[in-house]
Amino acid sequence: MDFAVWGYPWDVRDEGPDRVADRLRGIGVDELNLATNYHSVQAFAPHNPERRTHFAHASSYFRPDDGYGRLEPTPYEGMDGDWTDDIAAELADTDISLTSWTVGCHNSRLGMANPDVAIESPHGDDLVFGLCPTAPDVREYLVALVSDLATREQFDRIELETFDYFYGTGFGWHHQKIHARLGSLGEFLFGLCFCDHCRDAAADAGIDAEAVRETAAATVDDVVADRIPHELDPERWLRSRPAVADYVDLREESLAELYADIAAAAGDTPLGYYAGMPDPGREWMAGADLERLAEHVDYYCVPAYESSRADVLDAYRTVETLAPDVPIHVGVLPGHPAVHDEATVVDIVDGLRDVGVPRVSFYNYGLLTERSLDWIASATR
Repeated sequence: MDFAVWGYPWDVRDEGPDRVADRLRGIGVDELNLATNYHSVQAFAPHNPERRTHFAHASSYFRPDDGYGRLEPTPYEGMDGDWTDDIAAELADTDISLTSWTVGCHNSRLGMANPDVAIESPHGDDLVFGLCPTAPDVREYLVALVSDLATREQFDRIELETFDYFYGTGFGWHHQKIHARLGSLGEFLFGLCFCDHCRDAAADAGIDAEAVRETAAATVDDVVADRIPHELDPERWLRSRPAVADYVDLREESLAELYADIAAAAGDTPLGYYAGMPDPGREWMAGADLERLAEHVDYYCVPAYESSRADVLDAYRTVETLAPDVPIHVGVLPGHPAVHDEATVVDIVDGLRDVGVPRVSFYNYGLLTERSLDWIASATR
């Protein structure tokens, strides 16, 4: 079993790549999943020697090349030079391998500046935290982003986060206010995209997008008003709405076509996709059909940030059932709010080893306390 850890470039830079490499080796980790293109964030850094928090809009932590179209990554304003280049150069002299942890459609900076390519809710709202991968400009951006990172030849692999129809109310917005209970069904339908590009694609496929939109908007309103129970199973609801099901399936076809282009852009660099989001087994809600995407990625990584061995294994097995021919890696959160003791971390990792998981990634070097880093050491031993 191999071990990796996710990490932010500011934490690696502030502490020093050489020192981080030494610490990773000391806890049994030999791979760093470095955030290269990331969403807006406030991160609390308990052991960073220079700061205790980092604020940033959606940013890249490398200087992009000239191969982009209308959309391109925005380098972090506080970055001097190219942090990714600097970190990669220093780690090249160590035995720590480097992975590009890359966020795609979850980009509020680009969404706010270009609302015509953001997800449009069934009520006509621009959900600017998510770009729509049906939009040609977004597809060009995602392919160029992977190509840019792959051609740098700094990374042993590229891992793709939200290279899909990132949906719902998002991962949280600054001072987000939501006091209506949407449940899984309401979240999904609230974020089902009806932008011009999605409507045009539906029309080409003979699907009445306006009827689907009306159904989705009315159902969200019914969930909020308690006329439909918020816990209603989305799969069950979809089975009795064939037009909506066709609309959803069209997104899965579109995303699979996009991944063929992304895989070509990656060349020989292995690709991993973060599955299990929002829930293991419900990747279809983000437009991802794991069987279709399996033709274009080398593995799936399941961020199973659960509190027990049983729950982590359940998430792993759910995704494994949907993609039996694709290696499944697993992400573990060995600290607050998921886990609060060393024995649980060890038990989770032992369970994943027992079922043959080839690689475990721990989330996240800069966010974890010193105590949690010690727990990783115990688990890898």
